[in-house]
Formats: sequence, structure tokens, C-alpha cells
Amino acid sequence: MATSKAKRGSIGTSTPWKGFAFSCVACCTAEVLTCPIDVVKVRLQLQGQLGAKRVYSGAMNAFWTIFRNEGPTALWKGVSPALARQATYGSLRYGAYEPIKGFLGVDAEGNSPLWKKIAAGAITGVFSGSITNPVDLVKVRLQANTSKNPPGMLQTFKHVCQTDGFWGLYRGVVPASSRTCVGAMSELACYDEIKEGVLRSNVFHGATGSSMEVHVASALGAGLFSCFCMNPFDVARSRLMNSSAGEGKYRGMFDCLTSTVRTEGTLALWKGFFPSYARIGPRVVIIFVVLEQLRAIFDSPNE
Repeated sequence: MATSKAKRGSIGTSTPWKGFAFSCVACCTAEVLTCPIDVVKVRLQLQGQLGAKRVYSGAMNAFWTIFRNEGPTALWKGVSPALARQATYGSLRYGAYEPIKGFLGVDAEGNSPLWKKIAAGAITGVFSGSITNPVDLVKVRLQANTSKNPPGMLQTFKHVCQTDGFWGLYRGVVPASSRTCVGAMSELACYDEIKEGVLRSNVFHGATGSSMEVHVASALGAGLFSCFCMNPFDVARSRLMNSSAGEGKYRGMFDCLTSTVRTEGTLALWKGFFPSYARIGPRVVIIFVVLEQLRAIFDSPNE
């Protein structure tokens, strides 16, 4: 019997393996295209911490300063660990969402209440974020490095292990996991909910679940909401990951957040928000559009 796409959920596939494969391709594509914005975001999040001097006046200034002082390729610093991370993290985060949502329970049409979507997103976010923390940490270290000839991915791994031991690779795992948890539960559930709402209300007259305008509108809304929710955890993650335990800057996520607010003000928790959304907005659109197109091309309901 043919499997109806409606019964698979918003981003579901006929088999879990296709979901993981499509997610991997979509996330790696988005990572390469948005890496320069990620580098700018990390630099802005790290500057001025604990009263240190600010280096960049804003996102555009950071972009051109990096381009001028470190060269064009500096805007892709950390792309190797970023791709290694997305091949695992992205595949799990997006590929496992529909199977977990199905495990929690869906109706005959593949729909489920909002709380189940949030729970499924949270589970995929925590799990995928935790296991990929080492490559995420290396990515942040490389993106924060301002030299023209930064060390490679393996050299950075080695340096972290020599400085802080093996468990140093898991520095920042709490804010990183919190960030991916909040990000996945808000982004995936929001995309799911917006897509269902758009189709139900017929905002785009005659549009179907495979219509590009539905994918883009749902992704932009989901990206904005998840970016706002994630940013404080993202700031704490970047700062913890870029500091060695021996430096004694922060004792953990809570100390980092409170120290940041105390010395820089509450709005410092949203440092890098605009470049972050400038990355997350297009990134989320790219991921969901590529996912949906791969489903349409390689996962026909008549298979």
C-alpha cells in the first residue's frame, strides 16, 4: 500500500535512514553557505567579556575587519569541524524528529499536539548537541583565532587535550546542550506548527505541503523564534568553549550568564543576535527547503 506523505509528518520520510541522509545533506549545505556569518557572530559574542576592550563596532565592521586583516578564507575558519558536526548533529537533530514524534504518538494523519512536537525537538536537540560537543568546541576555537595561519582541526583537538585533558573537549557542554535543546524544540515545533497553520488557513491560495512559499515562510518564522530563544545560551557556549578551565574566567554556564549580565548588562546575552539571525534565518530556510526538495525527488509517496 502506498504511504501517504501526510502521514509522515511535516518533515518525515518513508524510512528513518532517508531522513538522516537528507538531513545530513541539507545541514552541510547550509553550514558551508552561512559559515562567514557564524564567524562574525562568534567574534561579536566573545568581545567585551568581563569588561575587556571591544574590537568590532558591529557585524559589518567585524566582517570587513576579518576580511582585511586575516584574508577572505578567514571567514570560513572552523568549517572542517563544522561539517563534521553537522554530519552527525544535523542528521540526528532533524532526522530523528519525526521518528521520536511518532513514538510519542500521532493521529491517523500524522499530526500531534504542540507539546509532543516540543518534546521531540528537545530530545533530539539535547542528544545531538551533547555528543558533538568536542567538534563544536574546536569550531569555536578556530573561529575565535585571529591569526592568519590558525592551527588545523586535529592540532586544536590535541592542544585542548594537552591543556585541559580529554574532558576539556566537553567544556561548555551544558550551555551547548541547552542551546541545542531550546533551538531544536523551538525551531522544529515552530516549523511544524506554522506549516500546518499555513496550509490549514490557506494563506497562500492553492498552496500544498510541497509548495516552496510554504517552506520558506515556515522556516523564516521558525528561525526567528528559535534564534531569540537560543541566543543567551549561545553567548555562554561561545565564551566557555573559547576559554580554558585554567583561566578561571567562568565556573560554568550559570556563572557565565550572571557574570555577563553583571559586567555588561542584560542585553549582552543577545550579543551577536542580528548576525546570528542573519545566519540562522537563511540557514533554516536552506535546511528545510533542501529537506523538502530531497523528499519530493527521492521519497515519492508511490515508492
